Amino acid sequence: MADFIEKHRKKMFWIILVLSFVSIFAYNFLTPYMSDDYFYKIEVQQADSFFDLIKQQYGEYLSNSGRVIGQFNVRLSLVYSKQIFNVVNSLMFVALMGLIYANIKRKKKYDIFVLLLILTFLWRFTVDFGQTMLWICGACNYLWGSVIILGYVTFFRHLLGKAERMKHQIPIAVGTFFFGIGAGWCNENTSGGGLLLVLLFGLNFWWDKRKEGKRAFYPFMGAAVLGMCCGLLGMISAPGVRNRSLVKREGEYTGFVGLLSRTYKVSMSVRDLFFTLFVILLIVLALLVVQKKLQGWRQIRRNESVIFWACAVATCYALVIAPTPMNRAFFGAGVFLFVACIQGIVDVTESEQVIRAAKYSLVSVLCLWLCFTYLENLVNLARIYREENERITILREEKADVNGDGIVVLPKLREAFENPYSNMHASDLDEDNGYWINLFYEVYYDVGNISAIPRDEWDEIYGEGAE
Repeated sequence: MADFIEKHRKKMFWIILVLSFVSIFAYNFLTPYMSDDYFYKIEVQQADSFFDLIKQQYGEYLSNSGRVIGQFNVRLSLVYSKQIFNVVNSLMFVALMGLIYANIKRKKKYDIFVLLLILTFLWRFTVDFGQTMLWICGACNYLWGSVIILGYVTFFRHLLGKAERMKHQIPIAVGTFFFGIGAGWCNENTSGGGLLLVLLFGLNFWWDKRKEGKRAFYPFMGAAVLGMCCGLLGMISAPGVRNRSLVKREGEYTGFVGLLSRTYKVSMSVRDLFFTLFVILLIVLALLVVQKKLQGWRQIRRNESVIFWACAVATCYALVIAPTPMNRAFFGAGVFLFVACIQGIVDVTESEQVIRAAKYSLVSVLCLWLCFTYLENLVNLARIYREENERITILREEKADVNGDGIVVLPKLREAFENPYSNMHASDLDEDNGYWINLFYEVYYDVGNISAIPRDEWDEIYGEGAE
């Protein structure tokens, strides 16, 4: 079996990537518009040109959010067919896999073991998968943003590797600066974590080259840090960020007590979201210490697992200075932890049979879990998709009925279909016709009044068997 895998490793590597695209595309296809998608869809329909979209985004920058890149991608995604977004978003998922893979060092060429670890870690440990990977507003800010940020870190590490042979240093520095602005303007805490990664890798390079008596600083290194700082400042200094922070802080503790309160909440979130990953990482680091790969300061400061772990922790605790965050704000920290864990697993020497067995057992168990979980939730997503299409059909029929009174009662989604790969239940319609999502539906589908009741009640009153 091992010989067969080794012989066909390249083909299997690309087959896994293609299957990864197909699998996430199916989930994207079965994810309808939801939550804030409707709000932005209503807005972009009012735009007559690309310049109108820019004006809308500028208005949001002044009033609500500094995430210009992510939010503008939301608007672009909602201008065109959902099917275009499904393809692009699936490519972004595969791109994130590729970038994590590129940041894992000392692996084999076309390493199937590493690729399967990345794939299963993304499906198993991603924070709020339905919100951060599939929901349009969430994916454009978190998945796409993390692709840009990790892409920038990967690009920077590549430049460090070829710094001594680099030609055209000034043009490269200029390009690095503008790329850095984009990476710094994606997400408040994740962009900050990306900046810290750039600083740590840059400092390690500077330290090592200085000890060797070689040139230790290049223009692109300064441009990288400066570009990300400019992007971060442009985002966090937005008037909309201040407005939103003031609203969210209402009712919260302030001063030192508030800082302690938010630190506690972030710590509990880290425990709930990443406990398993921290256990894996601690075991791996302990094995690396035993195998004498983490002995002195030089080994520790240059170890990629340590660097990405430190940046993941910093990315989490940067949220202490913000109002109480949603779980999805920890998405980028999770990506950094994936790199830390997988790099550590790769670095653990397989000289002992029990370690080799443990490594391959881990990926085997995760693959088995993914097969069953994927199938179960594919069916759940299909059921949600069917029920949502049924509700939309009812709304369109009501709108087309010239004798209708514009008052529509819809069934809520069945609670049995709720799953972590969909955000539909968290933003489902409510019995209160003044509920925020009800109002979005009313405006978008041009219906006067919408309320929703549990499915069983709706079937009794309005179903086929109702009198």
